[in-house]
Amino acid sequence: MKIVYLHNLPIEYYPPASNFLDLLGQRANSQAWAFTTGNRKGRNPYRNKNIKIIRTAAPNPGGWPLLRLLITTWWHVKSAFSLFRLNPDAVLYVEPHSAIAAWIYYRILGGRARLFIHHHEYYETHDFQRPGMRIPRLGKRLERNYLFARAEWVSQTNEDRLNLARQDHPEVSVHAWHILPNFPPTAWCSQAELRRDKRKPPFRMIYIGSASFEDTYIEEVVRWVAANKESAQLHICGYNVKNEVWDWLEKERFPNVSYDSSGYRYNDLPRILADFDVGLVIYKGNTTNFIYNVPNKMFEYLVCGLDVWFPKEMKGICNFFNRTPAPILKLDFTSLDKMIPLDSSTAISETFDRTSLTAEQAFAPLLGQLGMTPLEHQA
Repeated sequence: MKIVYLHNLPIEYYPPASNFLDLLGQRANSQAWAFTTGNRKGRNPYRNKNIKIIRTAAPNPGGWPLLRLLITTWWHVKSAFSLFRLNPDAVLYVEPHSAIAAWIYYRILGGRARLFIHHHEYYETHDFQRPGMRIPRLGKRLERNYLFARAEWVSQTNEDRLNLARQDHPEVSVHAWHILPNFPPTAWCSQAELRRDKRKPPFRMIYIGSASFEDTYIEEVVRWVAANKESAQLHICGYNVKNEVWDWLEKERFPNVSYDSSGYRYNDLPRILADFDVGLVIYKGNTTNFIYNVPNKMFEYLVCGLDVWFPKEMKGICNFFNRTPAPILKLDFTSLDKMIPLDSSTAISETFDRTSLTAEQAFAPLLGQLGMTPLEHQA
């Protein structure tokens, strides 16, 4: 079976993408190609000896607008004609950013492969009016007018986002909709060494991810930790942290707040997280996408044995919290002193099974529908 994966944005920025390709590459009954772009943030390129990775240059966000448009358009044209030449059995593309290539392949070149579509994010109509969204805006139109009707699989990352997408696109068959959560690999469950002295002060906290003063509670969290020197410690790291945040941390030099602006290797996270008690999710929920986001970092924290603290604005996590006995705690990040008794435990749950939140389980329905042989049945 021949499968092509279209991911216009660099795979390295999306751990669920590399997790899926890792699982796909283990299937003995498939040949797979992944079309993506080079990353401009210095991350180690994703490699998989069992999957052919085809990259084109990524446009420079600060470059000449017409040149950016030409470079992006070339990716779609090149990918579409490569699809035609490869004649795959199935095509999976990710986000409206990748949709034009699929449309050219099916509509213009007469492609016949089965079509699967996944969205990492939820976009509202006005999101496509932002600068730099011309190509995704066209991709979204092509989805609505042609690609959705052809797809046998259309997925979102959680139930809330799926319900929003279904309201936006009643033309999609109810049988095509699926949930594809952003879980980490099963191997992390054994790689993470659970601490035996958890939930005893000082609480060792970590935040991994994007951060800005506008969209996250980074300042509120840091100042609260700094005011509780005997009871709390915090470490911050990430690739998409605004420079003004790093500059502020460097200037203030809070004694119990450390940070690493060089980022991290994804597969090192089980080792890194083993030193902490609590993983933080701190988005303010300034958009519908983030209000109903259940970040992959939350699942990575949980699988590695950490408790999770999250802001009350994130309704997607609230709904997950209501359905799952996970050790997660909803907080008002604007008044942390009123919410956190640092001399007591957080949301302890003895019935929570962290092995239930793994990529192997999340991707099993998709791989099954693609016709992939289960690993245990391979020769």
